[in-house]
Amino acid sequence: MVLESLLSIKEVRSHPSRLFFLSVIGTIIAIIISSFLNQGGLFLVFLITLAILPLTIKQLKYEERRREYDHFWNYLYSLGFFSRHKDLIIAYFYLILGITLSISVSYLILPTKISSSIFSDQILTISSITGNATGSGIFSKILFNNIGVMVVCFAFSLFYSSGAIFLISWNASVLGVVVGQGAKNLMGIPSIPLVLLSYLPHGIFEFTGYILAGIAGGILSIALARHKESRKHFLFVLQDSLLLLAMGIIFIFIGAIVEVIII
Repeated sequence: MVLESLLSIKEVRSHPSRLFFLSVIGTIIAIIISSFLNQGGLFLVFLITLAILPLTIKQLKYEERRREYDHFWNYLYSLGFFSRHKDLIIAYFYLILGITLSISVSYLILPTKISSSIFSDQILTISSITGNATGSGIFSKILFNNIGVMVVCFAFSLFYSSGAIFLISWNASVLGVVVGQGAKNLMGIPSIPLVLLSYLPHGIFEFTGYILAGIAGGILSIALARHKESRKHFLFVLQDSLLLLAMGIIFIFIGAIVEVIII
């Protein structure tokens, strides 16, 4: 695949910011294909995931190969919890930012008829969320909805390694359309950073929760597949996975509180 060959694993690990450009290119290509085929919504997200997935799988395989050597485990044990996972968390955020900004700009520059078709499912989801943002029980609705997404992210990653990328890409696409709609009511493309910043207070907590759940499922998947090799290693990874999941729930809870305050 052409996109996959643009970056090597060493480049990604040394410069995770380059994933931003990969996600931008992948998203733009996905939008062009969706427009050409007159398809959109989940089909668009599927194409975006397809562009990002090969490199993510290569990353996971790279990590698996490193774990075959005892000296790597000794190195891993010596690191702090955040040091062990920060690279993956940063990489996910670059992917999210690239998808969100690409879709925001595309929503603004494409003709209304085309953008409404390509982002039809996202627009429908936004309308549904807006409709449920009034009345009693707003906090519980937001909290349980986001925890539901987080649990699915964990399950997808557990049973399908990097499967959480699809859900994270979907949420990034919804955010992109929301930002595009907000910018359209202001000054257009120049106002995208301002609109994006307005969603940052709660959005960063929600996406962090999804990312942590995705990583938790991914590393647990590898540990379960290789649990017979070392009980010590398995328990170490299991502990990390459960801690990541617990932290994800905390971030989702804080995000829901912040979102209710903003609403």
